[in-house]
Amino acid sequence: MTVQIHDSLARTKHPLRTLKEGHVGMYVCGPTVYDDSHIGHLMGPVVFDTIARWLLARGYTVQFVVNITDIDDKIINRAIETGEDWNAISVRYTEQYFDHLRALSVDTITDFPRCTDYVEQMVTFIQDLIDKDMAYVAADGVYYRVPRHEGYGKLSGRKIEDMQAGARVTSDSSLEHPADFALWKLAKPGEPTWDSPWGAGRPGWHIECSVMSSELLGSAYDVHGGGDDLKFPHHENEIAQSEAHGDDFASLWMHHGLVQYEGRKVAKSDPRMQDAAFRLQFQAHWLLDTYGAPAVRYFLVNTPYRRPVDFGPTSLDGARKGLLRLYRLLGERLEVPNIATLDEILARDLTPELAAHRTKFCEAMDDDFNTSIAVAELFTMAGEAKAQEGDAQAATLDLLRDLGRTIGLLMPGDAAQVASAGSGEGPVEAVLDALLVVRTAARGAKDFETGDGVRDLLTGNGVQILDGADGTTWELDGPAADGLVGKLVDGALALRASARERKAFATSDGIRDGLTAAGITILDSADGTTWQI
Repeated sequence: MTVQIHDSLARTKHPLRTLKEGHVGMYVCGPTVYDDSHIGHLMGPVVFDTIARWLLARGYTVQFVVNITDIDDKIINRAIETGEDWNAISVRYTEQYFDHLRALSVDTITDFPRCTDYVEQMVTFIQDLIDKDMAYVAADGVYYRVPRHEGYGKLSGRKIEDMQAGARVTSDSSLEHPADFALWKLAKPGEPTWDSPWGAGRPGWHIECSVMSSELLGSAYDVHGGGDDLKFPHHENEIAQSEAHGDDFASLWMHHGLVQYEGRKVAKSDPRMQDAAFRLQFQAHWLLDTYGAPAVRYFLVNTPYRRPVDFGPTSLDGARKGLLRLYRLLGERLEVPNIATLDEILARDLTPELAAHRTKFCEAMDDDFNTSIAVAELFTMAGEAKAQEGDAQAATLDLLRDLGRTIGLLMPGDAAQVASAGSGEGPVEAVLDALLVVRTAARGAKDFETGDGVRDLLTGNGVQILDGADGTTWELDGPAADGLVGKLVDGALALRASARERKAFATSDGIRDGLTAAGITILDSADGTTWQI
């Protein structure tokens, strides 16, 4: 069966037709490296790595490019806030991003171009747009003339007259139109700069992807991908400037859905993100450590890529438990190092029932990479294998494992990663353990105000304290409530402040040290005390 792909620009599904027979050139927008990665940063690489794996399985060669935005307003602002060199920031978070991709078995990406390595080519590209009268020099840089581009808005469906300046662009009186976007930004004092005919500065956000994709894949290539949130303004602006430059650009566009929390989109401006414990559960390093990278990958591919992924307190724990059931069923088979090719899998002589499962799996992946149906077929096979014995069970389990591996699941070593990961409860246990130590020490020092305060704090938040001959333990009355860590830490800091007022410094230092050991950083300043995980 021919691979069918939904084209976001054409708004329809059609057979994959590559510009070079048997070869796919694919460009996917990567991260701006200024802060810790979160679950949204993981989704694109996992989705498109799964797509690339299936294309490779179907016999295509794939050049898969993911850019790194290593100079941007956000990076500069972070450098100003912290006093750290901007390049050190971008290098650190780039390496963190690479670590996450390795953990998630995202290994089909062939190129990671960095913006700062292509500035010279961007300057040449921008000058060409100026020469064609599609860009102009303004007071603070060079801007693209959006109204002159025929067909602008065809990807997002927006009309120019309804538009304002896009993300990362500040509307200015010197602009000819509020939708015009920056190609080159003149530098402000203290900012990193590169030379250009229009003055020292740096490239705008949108220009980098047009230039790096054409440099690596050519002026025409097969697939451009990214999240739904990039359709406008980023991808719309890429299309405009590349077409004005004379490039055919991408033949088709693919966009994956975004991560939601219990059915709602969560932005950094969401009030709940002020709660450190709530915010923590979105961070990539915590998710990978808590659930195991294979469980995170499985969670992200268990939904068709074009739909939003609903993320909640129990969703990843459910994914982890589902994988563990498969691992237990597969047993030692999971650690077999040989990875069967799809051609080898298709050549197997199977029973009609197993052949039907194989066909359904392949048809699902050929139909716009419907991983949801494909994964469901794996679990159907698992259910049948439980009732089988001998050679019949062996054939089913081998097929289950080998089909899963075509999309990056059920790999050697996965079981150990998931089994050794945390339980998903996050820092709650560590904070509760620390508070019990504080309570014991306070009672021993006859600081009954702190000891009773810890007791009241815990019981008031649904935690039972169990005193016994072997020591003191705790028990939650039910599942940990959202925001429990925040309530516990805030309460502990209130007890610390009270102890300091009473000059009970051993107690206050004990609270600080206990929270620090639990992974809580306490920040004392003239404006008060704050904390972070």
